[in-house]
Amino acid sequence: MSASKWWGASEKIGELTKLSSRLDRLFPKTKMMANAEPFTVRVRGVMVLESKDWWPKKSNDIMIVTTSQFAGEPPVQRLHFMQDNAPLGWQGSFFNSVVLALKAFNAEKRRLTLRIQVYDLDRFGSGLVESVAKASQSVAVAFPHLAPYSAAVSFGVPALLKLIDNLDNHDRIIDERITLELSKPEAGRNLLQPGYLVCFGMPIEGDLFLSHKLRVIRNDGSNEFNECSYAVLGIERQFQASRDWEIDQKVAKLVAELNGKGQSGKAALDFLRETLDAYDRFQRLEEARALRKKTKLTRPEETLLQELEKDEALKPYLTP
Repeated sequence: MSASKWWGASEKIGELTKLSSRLDRLFPKTKMMANAEPFTVRVRGVMVLESKDWWPKKSNDIMIVTTSQFAGEPPVQRLHFMQDNAPLGWQGSFFNSVVLALKAFNAEKRRLTLRIQVYDLDRFGSGLVESVAKASQSVAVAFPHLAPYSAAVSFGVPALLKLIDNLDNHDRIIDERITLELSKPEAGRNLLQPGYLVCFGMPIEGDLFLSHKLRVIRNDGSNEFNECSYAVLGIERQFQASRDWEIDQKVAKLVAELNGKGQSGKAALDFLRETLDAYDRFQRLEEARALRKKTKLTRPEETLLQELEKDEALKPYLTP
């Protein structure tokens, strides 16, 4: 078996479930994601096994960030964890574990790229971690690049964004990406399917298992894996977020596109025009429905309703 940094296992695991480095194969009793199914990717835990400081120390100043991107859509970054003097070992108590959540998966997108970054930070303000922790449930922390547009701008947004945008200037523990696709099994592509993904900090080979506690185990189950740090991600057929969270996720995509981080091939202004055109169409539809509910209309309202009902973009959504 060749060495690999990404391994996977079925969505249903027992006491010990064998991990596979063949992500181009369907996991046992698992099907790939189908159109319109609910869909969530979560960081289930990170095992940090090395300290990056130059003096003997059993802790790190940790930041955990993920980025997700469907096909040519803009990437969305998420901040999951930030703590100074975090002890070595398992980290699973995050601000929020969700990387990406959809009420209805769109199978036409076909390709999802995931990146997870776990870094030991150097040279940052001592009060920043405490400030971020206090605002951990705000949209400014959940989607850091929305922070300049939110009300929570007092906790050091510029410093936080600078850290996230320049993570690779700090000490790398894990920084890996993978592209998952809807494809035929064993066609040379990592399959987008429900289950667990384990990302190691270096290429690994041998017999590996995932325990029911989501820890990696070597061989016969008597030896817990300790050769390098690793992260465990889960892909689920469930929607593990709120409606507001899903909207914030879409806003984060829009901001990324306007900041020039998208790959849609459109100019940022064109992308914004399309977004606002869809919003304007919905507003006009709501206006037409409100006018129809009225028992008596003024002459200007009658004229407006007639114009709205003649709008070709609204006709499919307005019943006679």
